Amino acid sequence: QAEARAKFARSSPRSPAAAAAAMAARPNDELAGPLGRYGRSRSCRVIGPTDLATAEALLGDPFSAAVLCAVPLRIGVGGGASGNGSPGRLLHLPLEDALAVLEADLLEALQAAQHYALDEACMPNEFLLELLEAAVSNVGNRDGWDEMMCRRIADTWRTRPTRRRNAAGSRDPTNIWLDDKLLQVGRAAELCGGEELHLPIFGHAAYGDAPALTALHADVRARVGRGEGLVVKPRHGANSRHVFLWPPKGDRPASAAAAEVEAATEGGREEAVLESVKRALEGWDDSWDRECWQLSQVPRGVVVQPLYAIAVSACESGGPRSRAAPLELKVQVLFGEVVGGTLNTHPADLWVTRRGDVQVWNQEDLLARGHTRCRKIDKCYGKHIPAAALQTLVRVLQAHWPLIRGTSERLTRGAQLDELRVDWLLGDDRWGPRIGELTYMGAGSRMSPPLSRRLSRAYAAAHLSRLGRLAVVQADCAEEVLAATGSSLWPVGVLDRARQGHGRGQFAEAPPGAPSDPPTDRVARPRRHR
Repeated sequence: QAEARAKFARSSPRSPAAAAAAMAARPNDELAGPLGRYGRSRSCRVIGPTDLATAEALLGDPFSAAVLCAVPLRIGVGGGASGNGSPGRLLHLPLEDALAVLEADLLEALQAAQHYALDEACMPNEFLLELLEAAVSNVGNRDGWDEMMCRRIADTWRTRPTRRRNAAGSRDPTNIWLDDKLLQVGRAAELCGGEELHLPIFGHAAYGDAPALTALHADVRARVGRGEGLVVKPRHGANSRHVFLWPPKGDRPASAAAAEVEAATEGGREEAVLESVKRALEGWDDSWDRECWQLSQVPRGVVVQPLYAIAVSACESGGPRSRAAPLELKVQVLFGEVVGGTLNTHPADLWVTRRGDVQVWNQEDLLARGHTRCRKIDKCYGKHIPAAALQTLVRVLQAHWPLIRGTSERLTRGAQLDELRVDWLLGDDRWGPRIGELTYMGAGSRMSPPLSRRLSRAYAAAHLSRLGRLAVVQADCAEEVLAATGSSLWPVGVLDRARQGHGRGQFAEAPPGAPSDPPTDRVARPRRHR
């Protein structure tokens, strides 16, 4: 990097007058919040086509920052994949062209981050700043999105004693609602002007609230008697654990958990659904200890909602692990800008771009870039998306992509979050597109490595450029030059072909600081042996 800086400086020397003019034109707004050893913060923007010396002039002295280069998207790549047109087109771009479109979409988010109103709770601390710098250092292959999320999750357990405190002196629960399956329904509607975005809540009950549970049982009995489909899930859960999908009476249970309960319960469908309410209310899973600290603060409870239309049938060759599921599109937002999305059931088959097109991946190209198939997902839903489900996805994107994208961005900006994953349920003619849940710090273990690396690097670069620690410039030189100098924003060469392990594997049991003994109100949670 030093040699590259010297080369560009020799070819484009900076005069003191030009540096002074650039300094005078640069915004000087300060970012709120302490920045630790990184000292004073300055506003920094993504610089257009220029060279490294000009970038240094814009940054100014005595404050220094690293500079990374991004090759601009070629005009006309993929037959206008980034141009105008209606969403829902099926694309079969070569991998390099598809990644170029993704990089252009990520640069939109990086640009938006420069003057983004970010909640103080999302500001990176010293530990996270080092993590962000490592992600764009072009050293090693630990720059995946899953790795980034797991490190952030671990940090929530380290910093929980020093979280912001409100006027009463207690911890500020600002972001706990993102992990609360009940509160996020009302909060999302509030951020979007009162519009109902989630599936409606038929009923809920907190652990230990006997009157509420009795009322919930009565409502569930009535709905089962009328033949309604229901979803029973824990308010305090994650990773689809203790979630029961109950289709109308007479149909087979749509989830393995529901089928297990019905097989073990005498008295028919009604008693089986009530038993699932009990299990969701009292259930616990060890994987929840590996989630963020905020999830551990969500009150224990159970939530009942209507069942969304099933679009992906259970895989016949999957055995007991197979299950049916609605069509769920996980839309990823960075700094208020949608950058793309993938399917919950078949994440390696396709990618929905920022403009709503569907890029269908060539599996051989992905394997050459370090992708490995997840056998667990294959056994649950099959290796490839059913043709009918793909047609449904295209149809919904053509009709509703502006709503999906606009609402996802409005939610993220309203909550002032640096990233958010909005899980959309699609294909039900009665309910239309609905939010299944919101996920902050959601793992990306289902994301293919080429996408995972770029998403992680864009997220890191956006934070660092906001704090004046990094400048991103567009370079017209060949990627080989950027690889040789280590100054590329996106991974090139061997850094873009290595396999990635799942970041959560580094935590054998729980993140540092996670409780080892169950809270007194979590009676059904097993003790973990160390």
